[in-house]
Amino acid sequence: MVRLHFLDACNHYPTPKVLSAASEARSRFRTMPKLDLKGKKKEVNGLMDAVHLDAKLAITRDRSNREELLTEVVDSLTSWLNDIWSVAYEFNDNYHLAHVCLLFTADVASTLSEIPGFGCKCSLMNMPINIRIKDRDGKVVKSFVLRGPHKLKKAILWIWRDVFVSMLAHGTSSTKNKIPEMIEDIEMLMGWEALERLLYGGRTLITKHEGLEDDDAWDDDDDDDDDEELPIDNVSDAFDYVIEEDEEEDCIDEDSRRISTGICLVHAAHWTESMDEHRIRLRELVEDRLHIIFRAMPSVDMFNVIRAISGDPIVTDQILLDETNENATKSSDTLVGALTIYTQKINAFKIHTLLDTHLHFLRPRDAEVLQDAVRVLVGSGYSSRALQILEHELLGTIHAIHAALTGVFGLVDLEEYKIDIERILKLRVGSTERKNRIQRWTDSILTHVAPMDPVAFAAMMMGFPVRGPVGEGGHEDPAGFLDDVDEADPDWEELKEEFRPPLKERFDGWYQLTGMWKDTTSKTTLRIVYGKAVQIMPYLRGADIVEHMVARLTELHGKTHIARALQSLSNFCIFQRKKIATAFNKQRRTSAADQASTSTPSTAPFEPTISPVFPFSFQSEPRAQTSLFSGIEDVD
Repeated sequence: MVRLHFLDACNHYPTPKVLSAASEARSRFRTMPKLDLKGKKKEVNGLMDAVHLDAKLAITRDRSNREELLTEVVDSLTSWLNDIWSVAYEFNDNYHLAHVCLLFTADVASTLSEIPGFGCKCSLMNMPINIRIKDRDGKVVKSFVLRGPHKLKKAILWIWRDVFVSMLAHGTSSTKNKIPEMIEDIEMLMGWEALERLLYGGRTLITKHEGLEDDDAWDDDDDDDDDEELPIDNVSDAFDYVIEEDEEEDCIDEDSRRISTGICLVHAAHWTESMDEHRIRLRELVEDRLHIIFRAMPSVDMFNVIRAISGDPIVTDQILLDETNENATKSSDTLVGALTIYTQKINAFKIHTLLDTHLHFLRPRDAEVLQDAVRVLVGSGYSSRALQILEHELLGTIHAIHAALTGVFGLVDLEEYKIDIERILKLRVGSTERKNRIQRWTDSILTHVAPMDPVAFAAMMMGFPVRGPVGEGGHEDPAGFLDDVDEADPDWEELKEEFRPPLKERFDGWYQLTGMWKDTTSKTTLRIVYGKAVQIMPYLRGADIVEHMVARLTELHGKTHIARALQSLSNFCIFQRKKIATAFNKQRRTSAADQASTSTPSTAPFEPTISPVFPFSFQSEPRAQTSLFSGIEDVD
């Protein structure tokens, strides 16, 4: 029995070939770095807790340790980036763990960039960060010279690209099947824009940085290596000529992404030829993910990115247009994205079709997109429909300005105050009586008074002196925090639309569009708009009345946007009154010349006859004929 077991054990004993392979694998992985994600999380989270604690204690201390703690956090993150890259790229192992480590690093870097409670972030956002990626032999493969934790994503995305290429080259089928899920993880954490940067090793197109100042402290990538002309004689030369020591190089020229043969120039010089082939598959996986996002939320930026990274831009262009058409009317956001795309493509038919059926989907904050779409309609044979939209939007903006005014001057629409306006307009412009009447009228319709805070109210009840009445401009603006938010952040759009709508810019944008029509066509529309404006807000007939209202608005916190909109609307009305008066005087001179040329001159007093070209009658004003143009007298 013992002999049988001995023989059986001998039959299953590893052969020398198996032992050699096992020994080689053990020797190979002996030097592989260990990715202790749990330990790293504990270390970094402990430092972040210390940062938050220091922010609280700094109020009572003369000195803060903030910079030292933040530097230690950044050093802790960057110190293991080399290990992550080495495990995935050099040892071709632990791909999923490397991916999770990069997700954690990117999340902490994003948290550092947006950490609250520190006031000025100049020192944090300009913190020097040097990263060197070395292979097992100690040779520098890639170096990064960055400023600020928000720039860490460049190095992280560069490593991520190597991880995916290594997975495609050396991973098993089950490992490769996880790549789409990993790409989705990146998109969920860093946004879809990061997927494009992933393909380019963390870099972005140079066209996305147009408009930035050279001394912008937040974007100090001043290396011009990517703008140099590449000495390409053949395809292989294109892959050999890559500057890896980029020293703050963060942008690539849009024209440098592919050469005439269609081969993408953005790759890594340390890749072997066999690994370099897998970048095509990586590009396809990224493109597939972008298509999924695009179908849910089409946008012109994503349209351009997908088309740019595609292997066949012409076919992809048609696919994207089909996807846009299919999803355009699902929501307001998808409609805005579709209109932007069709505007870029100058597809007037699609724009006309969408606006005919779903114009009501657009929100006031989408005015700029609609204005661009209307420009395309005007130049493509749909000018009559575009004019209807223009008139509708101008009147809508006027109603919005009026609604904003009633939030401050709540009594302005009462009949007794409308009668006062008619009486004021009959007074001589510039007279002391008129000025005093306007002042009293403005004070009497003002209703915007913020409630007194509890402490001030208690002090007043106890007989202590308190600050001046809040109705005189002493109250705080509840939306004052909007002054410090990022203007480009779309998350604030709804709040800005509610508290600080750009009414002036909206009205001016629509008014400027009238220059695209012939003078006679736009003149009729503008006179209709003017007539509606003075009907809704009769005080617009007096420029000095508006000046007093604007002055009161500027005294109130957070009402400057209403003051600017009212002033712009008043200027429009002044200009229209000038044009109407000019036309009226010209008509009167023509009538007088015709009467003088007749053989039987009339001695009857002249009665002006309004031409049908005017969309409203001057006689509609409840004033005497002598004060008919009192609003025009206000014009300097």
